[in-house]
Order: sequence, then structure tokens, then C-alpha cells
Amino acid sequence: MSFFLDANGVYIKIVIAAMIAFLWSEFIGIFPIYMDYEKNKENVLKHIVPIWEITGTMIVFFVVELELIYSTLVPIASYLFIPIVGIFALLLILRNVFIIYAEFIWKKVDSKPLYMFYSAATVIMVIGFLTAVAALLTGLGIHLNLTTLSKSYINYLPLLGTDVYWIFLIGALFIAFGMSQVFYRTVKNTSFMPLITIAVGLIMDAYAYMSIASLDKASAGAYIILPFILTLAIPLLYMYKPTTHLASYKPFWFIMITIAVFSLELPVTKIAGGAFPINAFASVNSMQAANFYLSIIGGIIYILLMVMYAYVYNSGWLSFKPEEGHKKGNTSKEDAKITKN
Repeated sequence: MSFFLDANGVYIKIVIAAMIAFLWSEFIGIFPIYMDYEKNKENVLKHIVPIWEITGTMIVFFVVELELIYSTLVPIASYLFIPIVGIFALLLILRNVFIIYAEFIWKKVDSKPLYMFYSAATVIMVIGFLTAVAALLTGLGIHLNLTTLSKSYINYLPLLGTDVYWIFLIGALFIAFGMSQVFYRTVKNTSFMPLITIAVGLIMDAYAYMSIASLDKASAGAYIILPFILTLAIPLLYMYKPTTHLASYKPFWFIMITIAVFSLELPVTKIAGGAFPINAFASVNSMQAANFYLSIIGGIIYILLMVMYAYVYNSGWLSFKPEEGHKKGNTSKEDAKITKN
């Protein structure tokens, strides 16, 4: 069981990292949408329209993996996080409905309010997700009754009353703002703003990670190095003209963020402030073995989906070089502006 459990433990962390990358790419779209909808809608929607359903699929994928690998954790988490899960699920459904209406049905009606609601719902979902992660890792406010699970709950006041939570959340917002400028190409590649905001956010979140991770400071610091480098590399590549478009090339961005998040997850083997080893909630051996082989198939499908996304995003052109896409007539106005920088 040890091999399958260890392998599946790594795999679910990859799934979580990929899920976060997809959700994060939509979340950072709120900045250009709210700052100047008319100017940025073409560039933002070019990404969101083919990706929003994949984000929902990745969320479902994570829930299924959690049930298969850590089956005894699911009922506990259900009682503890039922308010956040309920709100998350409701907003997921509503935002999907609104983006479908905006894109395919209400063509004669102004779609701006619909996309605004979609963006606001995504913001609340991400903040709820970050709050749930912080509560799970720190154990603050968790009241667990293993005898009667229905009496288990989380009091979020102790968590919300800590400086670390707000540093963690504000740092994430700084990173999101900087990433949105690169991902959606809303600033010239000569701007230092993405690099500065991302660096500030990384420092804040590094401090928070060192505080909430159930690791000694030396180990936590070591695991931060790779995500720090990968995340900072994105704005740095954006500022260097030969790699400007590589930095904002969507599949490349997804790979970098997935690896960065996975590196932060890898050392996490305990939850609730180190009170419970994750493997204590593991499923039986037969489920672990079946999930291992199914995961291989799922991983292959995920890679194929990413290749398909790259193809769809570039209107049937896999290259990240806009000048090549321009020869085929597929370059957007935003691509043309960045190319001139």
C-alpha cells in the first residue's frame, strides 16, 4: 500500500496545483475587466471562454481524487467546511450560468454586467478557497468531534483575527495583480510594475507560509526557493523583449505556476497545525491501486487537453510567437501592441 499511497499522494498534489493554476488564471482576469472593460475584454475573454469549463472539471477531478485517496477525510471535511463548500458550489454554478448567457444567449443585451458578476463570483470563490486552506493548515478555530461528526465545525474568528491570514491574503492579491499584467498583457514589457507587485506579494506570502506550514523554518525556507524563482521568472521574462511573449504564453504560464504550487505542497504531510498526518485518512489498498492506474490515464488526458487549449487559444496555431500568428491572420490587437515594444 505504501507505494500506491505515496504515488497517489504526489498525484493529488499535482491535481491541486493544476486546479489552482486554472482558477488563478481566471481570478487574475478581474483586474483588467474591472479597470477597463471595453479596452481589455477581447484579450481577457479570449482566454476565459475556452478555459472556464476546464476549471470546473479540474475542481471535480480534485474532489474525486480526494474521495479515492483519502476517503475518511471527506466526511470530516464535509462537516467542517460545509458553509464554504456550499457557497463555493453555488457561485461556481451561477458564474458558469452567467458566462454562458453572456457568450451565447444574450447577444442583444449588454454582456458587461454578466461578466462583472462572473468576475465577482470568481473573486469570492478564490478568497473562500484561500481561507479554507489557511484554516486546514493552521487548525485555528477547528472544533472536531470524531464521535459525532455532525457536531464538528470551524469558528473562523480566530483565523480572521490573526495577522498571518491577512498577510497571506493581501500577498496573494499583490501576486495576482502583477500576474494579470503579464498574463493578459495589459502593460508594456518595459514596465517594472509586474515585477515589483509580484515581488512584494511573494515576500508577504513567504512569511505567511513559514508561519503556517507544519515544518521547521529551514525546511520551509528550502521549499520556498523554487516557487520564488519560478514566480519571479515570469515578470523578468516579460521584461526581456525576446521572451516577452513566452512569459505570457498561456501553456507556459500554466506549467510554471503548477510546478511552483506543487513545490509548496510537496512537504505538507500534516494538517491542522501538524495535529494529523494526512496518510491517517488513507483509503484501503484496492482503492489506492485502482486510482494509481486511473491517474495515469487522467494525466495523459490532461496533457492532451493542454495541447488542445494551446491550439484553440491561438486559433489553430501552436506557436507563442505572435509574429508567426500574424502571418496567419490570428494576432489580436493586444499581441500587436506588445510586439511593437
